[in-house]
Amino acid sequence: MIDANAGSVHATFDIPLQSILEHINEGICVIDRSRRVIYWNRRSEKLYGIKKEQILGKDIEQFFPNALALEVLKTGRPVEYAEHRPREGNVVVISSIPIKKDGEVLGVVSIDQDITEIRKLNYELQRARNRIQYLEYIEEEIKKLHQDFNFENIVYKSKTMYDLILLAMKVAESDASVLIQGESGTGKDLFARAIHQGSPRKDKPFIVVDCSSIPESLLESELFGYEPGAFTGAQKKGKPGKFELAEGGTVFLDEIGEMPLEMQSKLLRVLETREFYRVGGVKPVKVNIRIIAATNRDLAEMVKEGKFREDLLYRLDVVSLKIPPLRERPEDIPVLIDYYLKKNSVENKKVIDSIAPAAMEMMLNYPWPGNVRELKNVVERLVILSEDGSILAEHLPHSIRKYFESTSENDKKAGFKKLDQVVAEAEKQAITYALRMAGNNKARAAKMLGIPRSTLYFKIQTLKIDCPTY
Repeated sequence: MIDANAGSVHATFDIPLQSILEHINEGICVIDRSRRVIYWNRRSEKLYGIKKEQILGKDIEQFFPNALALEVLKTGRPVEYAEHRPREGNVVVISSIPIKKDGEVLGVVSIDQDITEIRKLNYELQRARNRIQYLEYIEEEIKKLHQDFNFENIVYKSKTMYDLILLAMKVAESDASVLIQGESGTGKDLFARAIHQGSPRKDKPFIVVDCSSIPESLLESELFGYEPGAFTGAQKKGKPGKFELAEGGTVFLDEIGEMPLEMQSKLLRVLETREFYRVGGVKPVKVNIRIIAATNRDLAEMVKEGKFREDLLYRLDVVSLKIPPLRERPEDIPVLIDYYLKKNSVENKKVIDSIAPAAMEMMLNYPWPGNVRELKNVVERLVILSEDGSILAEHLPHSIRKYFESTSENDKKAGFKKLDQVVAEAEKQAITYALRMAGNNKARAAKMLGIPRSTLYFKIQTLKIDCPTY
């Protein structure tokens, strides 16, 4: 009730103190000198999920073994505005004050302000910042790799690829014709671009001709161009061909094995004389170009079958580079997975924190008939389908899972290993990959694998894992 008197206002509230304590937004707990809980308000019930009837009269240590009130009761010294975790899942700012009379501690009152959600938000915010920083770092690294199509773009670890790249780097400095052989998806085009980029012609055009995609009737005009009115539908001013457009640079003839025999003879003449005639033309066109050819076919066998000119093969095969399929260089698979995971993480704005050991084991042991191109597409799929930064075996394409499900019994028996050996190998592969992904940061690698750091150290020692250095 409010009583106005002599120009002043006097307010008298009839609300009991306990009712006030029940409606404030902090948890309040009072214990006596015997550590028994004698007061527990509604906010405390909601904060900790403990009803009054469960805790009143009980020793607080039964519910909160590390309660600050116990220390305050013992020392008689207050604790104010301290961040504390009374139990798993709760973070509070707590003030615990002793209740004294004539210097004797009669009990303790604790006031708890819940900051669990604030801490969670801070954690998620920091995690998001870390992810953004990580993606920005990886994006910069990917940009560096793609500034030019050079030999540094070729991702590998095997000695076979190392030796092949050394050979390609040597031939790049010359003007010799190069024949690149290898199965589809092995990266023949990447080698061709790297050779051009490493040559004195790098500032001149690099022109790609896919011999398998151009109809036979149009291939000559595509390569050599045509004069005005050379054929029905031709442009009135004529058109230069790929060879003219590449003047001073490199022509990359991809899938050369698909080139018709008639065109093979004309290509041979260009290689020998460095000149050609436009379709419908009568004057030779001089050209200064380098030829790099690529094929996934056996040209020597095609020569025997009369499908490819032997003299052209000799002209093209001044230096031969044979790129091995991925199944013959399994040590390159982990580094390729790592590279494409980072690349696709940036492109899809995702961070991959973990890969299930089963998924990694399948990828490491799959024969990859489509080679690097197939692996690249599979990793892109995994990043897109990943949830909460985790890649699982079920995210792998059906073709890969089917391969392991349909392995014949004879193959299984031939490669039979004891269970502990299989587990050890899978663990070793998973840990090695996690360390590589984490840049040899063992704390981060342990987090990615979902194991304590001490367990990781133990596994590194027992499995004799050589930690990579960067």
